[in-house]
Amino acid sequence: MQEQNKTLKSAPEPLVPTCRVFFAELLKSDFIIKESEETILITPTCAKCNRLFAVGEVKEVEKRGNVTKIKINDLTATLNVYTDKVLELDKFMAFVGNLHVRKDARKSKGVLILVEAAGTVEESVRNNWIINTARRTMERIGLLRSKKLERAFYEGTLKEALEHYAIDDDKLDFWEDMTINTVKGVWKDYSKTSEEMVLAVLEEGGGSGVGRILLVQELKKKGLTEEWVEEVIDELIGEGRCYEPEVGVLKLVD
Repeated sequence: MQEQNKTLKSAPEPLVPTCRVFFAELLKSDFIIKESEETILITPTCAKCNRLFAVGEVKEVEKRGNVTKIKINDLTATLNVYTDKVLELDKFMAFVGNLHVRKDARKSKGVLILVEAAGTVEESVRNNWIINTARRTMERIGLLRSKKLERAFYEGTLKEALEHYAIDDDKLDFWEDMTINTVKGVWKDYSKTSEEMVLAVLEEGGGSGVGRILLVQELKKKGLTEEWVEEVIDELIGEGRCYEPEVGVLKLVD
């Protein structure tokens, strides 16, 4: 378990592709398809899920015999997940869970989430997850607004999902507003933490500076997206806190 917790503290991408969706959206999801003999849950913004990677704040832990029920919140809603593993949990938890769809799911939204792996993480990891999940959500909304279609989707499946959820501009506005408001809740701390992480790497580089590509690679390992790292670098240069003495090399201002 200690090794499992250590792995999750750095919040890496799971080895097997998983979906990242906000809990509020997941709880509104009840459109089921079969693909490659697997049961797939399609969400209101058309994410395809059968495994979930998520991070949130632990609100309650209830043991029921050999099964533990965990209430976890991601700032949009509280989700119930279940595990038969012995977990040492603190305030924030990262987990990978399998979605098991009950037979009456279309009527009762009966999706059961069974934890595959989990561990305690820091609040900054939760914030990173929110930012990355928001980015993916907005990308899906953008595709739906432009009527573009991810290749992995069959046209018939997408059409059925749009009809099932009665997706229109008002519905997309709702999910867009939810995403923006959720990000606002963590943006200030996330931005400050991101700047500190960039400055820390530059400080370690000392007088010789740090290559921009290397800096981006190091911070991607910590959960930041390349686009966001580049934006933070530009902001720090604009504030006069670091500079680029030569193309592709960054140094702190003395």
